[in-house]
Amino acid sequence: MIGLLPFLAPVYAVIIAVVAYFGIRVLVGRRKRQIKKDVGEGICAVCGSRIIQNKCPNCDETKPV
Repeated sequence: MIGLLPFLAPVYAVIIAVVAYFGIRVLVGRRKRQIKKDVGEGICAVCGSRIIQNKCPNCDETKPV
């Protein structure tokens, strides 16, 4: 905001700073929500797959005998 004061009226500088602040907060919130949805319950430490119902689909699958 201080950097905008020499070029704009203080009211406009404050408006731009507030819009930028809340815009960044919204973007970060959406990104966190997207990551949480993608990761789900976690990631397997062995193969890196997404954990589904507390099991890794690659490592914990039952193998036919």
